[in-house]
Amino acid sequence: MNDVVKRRITFLLESAKNESLKDQAITFVMRVLSNHASIGKDAQSTPIKKINRLVTKKAKEMLLTKGIEFFCKETINEHQKPIKQIWEWLKNNAHNLTVEDVWKEFCEYPMVTVTKDEDAYMRKKGLNSKGSLKERYLDLGIEIIELDKSPYDISKLLNKKNN
Repeated sequence: MNDVVKRRITFLLESAKNESLKDQAITFVMRVLSNHASIGKDAQSTPIKKINRLVTKKAKEMLLTKGIEFFCKETINEHQKPIKQIWEWLKNNAHNLTVEDVWKEFCEYPMVTVTKDEDAYMRKKGLNSKGSLKERYLDLGIEIIELDKSPYDISKLLNKKNN
């Protein structure tokens, strides 16, 4: 955990202790922390998709068959544990949590790249901002896998093979 991450978590803990509502500043800090926990830095959506090795099985198949550009266009970076739930956990436990505890929570639930269809299915089932990992993924038949390499590196290897 670097100093930037520590400062962001300190801000979150202080906010959770003193504020009842999650405003945009809190939301953005939580997204930045999620990015750091998922890929080791902050980034926009497409670069995250190119680096994030945690994907669904269907997203991997899309990458392998349709290529990186289609993959980036037709996927979503999804929070395994929704930010809304992490905020509730923070508010309920802020006085007893350390910076390390909060970082562990973000690292335990990094982002996963899902297809837009999988994201729509979760939303249709009412699980876009609630539910356990089991309810949000396993019960819906969405399998999460970890790639050996980043999607971008896999696409480069595929391009070399095909040329």
